[in-house]
Amino acid sequence: MTKKRLLIYGDIEMDILLITESTETDIYDVKVDDVSFSPGGSAANCAAIAGSLGQPVTFLGSIGSDSWTAPLMQDFRKFKVNARHLKKSEGKTGTCVAIVNAAGERSFHSYRGVNESDPPDMPTQTLLKNHHCLHLSGYSFQQPNSRKTAWSLLQEAKRNGLAVSLDPSHLFSKQSGSEMDALIAKLDFIFPNVDEAINLTGEQDPVKAARNLRGRGAKIVLVTLGSEGCLLSTNEREQFINMNPIEKVVDTTGAGDAFCGGFLTGWLRGLDIHQASKVGCASAAHIVARMGAHAHAPTLTDVNEVLMHNHELELVNLLRKMS
Repeated sequence: MTKKRLLIYGDIEMDILLITESTETDIYDVKVDDVSFSPGGSAANCAAIAGSLGQPVTFLGSIGSDSWTAPLMQDFRKFKVNARHLKKSEGKTGTCVAIVNAAGERSFHSYRGVNESDPPDMPTQTLLKNHHCLHLSGYSFQQPNSRKTAWSLLQEAKRNGLAVSLDPSHLFSKQSGSEMDALIAKLDFIFPNVDEAINLTGEQDPVKAARNLRGRGAKIVLVTLGSEGCLLSTNEREQFINMNPIEKVVDTTGAGDAFCGGFLTGWLRGLDIHQASKVGCASAAHIVARMGAHAHAPTLTDVNEVLMHNHELELVNLLRKMS
């Protein structure tokens, strides 16, 4: 049986991780205890997670002509992400400084570079028809150039019968108006975290926020809830799902992206949305126990270990048959 293919559009960047044991947020000078460089970008993280899990995935985006280019391309090859349609630009590659505190929480300072200034060309109809789901990042809707590309891709995807999913960003979730409503109405899946769900709807309760998004046309809403897992909300069911990590949480960077990559991989392989949600939670549980957004992306074996730790033996056996 031919595997269903995932098409992802969004940012690729280099993350600079500054790790501090400080828990203070209002001081002028913070001591940094360690620094590391890690490939990132919300959409690129999702692609790497899916690729590491064995999902055929194609990435659309732009990369600059600077010192970040080679390691980012090597990273995509490592996780078997098809980057043949990645646009090579003369500008600067996106860069994000992420500050990770003692609790593993993080704040981002992002420079989008060519992700915004020189977005990729539209793919051919043949490429679109060879894929089954288009995943978009909210970052792509934040500024004019990439927003135009994201909207065009969404419309072409719908025209060609692809499912469409969206992972909102914090700034994106603060937007409102008729364009936002038109976008939400076209989504098969939306993956806000709890703060983004509140921003998008004004509802403080994640259940009510999910119902609001479904009322505006989104078919399936999955609100990620950090250590509490996720809320799966459809017309037929509302259910909280959680997977306890095997190891201590050290860095929550990329947890939401890992959830998206795990969920979409499970769903494209034929799991129902409840089972796919568990794969998403297990992928996130693996990521948060390691530094970096996807440098240690889970394999299917890693996901199965988390599922076994949570006594999901039936799902483990099902995934083994699918691999």
